[in-house]
Amino acid sequence: MLSKTPYGYKVAFRIKNDVGVTIEMLPEEETLDTWTEMLTVQVMRNVNGYTLDSFYAGMKEGWMEMCSRGSVQIIEQGHEGLQPTLIWSQICALNREAGQPENTWFKLSIPNGVLVLVQKAFRFTPTDDDIATWLDFLRDVRVDHRLQALH
Repeated sequence: MLSKTPYGYKVAFRIKNDVGVTIEMLPEEETLDTWTEMLTVQVMRNVNGYTLDSFYAGMKEGWMEMCSRGSVQIIEQGHEGLQPTLIWSQICALNREAGQPENTWFKLSIPNGVLVLVQKAFRFTPTDDDIATWLDFLRDVRVDHRLQALH
């Protein structure tokens, strides 16, 4: 990805395996056990032949099973270069597993058969300014053409 770790954030978890790479970043004062905000980047081989639509549909279905009164909304569909992208939100007033609200914004791209997903999650209801800031961040994230080096 062509993005820097956001100011005030740290890498709290990173794993690289045969499937791909996952990086979880948190505000510096938070831990994986007690986080309230998380930025996650996942880069995975597209072994299941996902399209933007099929991946989104699966995420939506899983979210609605977890949070029956939740909502899922497409924010933007676009292109970066020749690659289609999708940005959407998933909102849950009370995540049963976490016992807190959970609000997540996603950006998905599948360049050259590699699934790239960036997500910003809040375990509280973010302000309009929070949402605007992180949507701008997601819009600015770009896939590095050297992505093949990650797998």
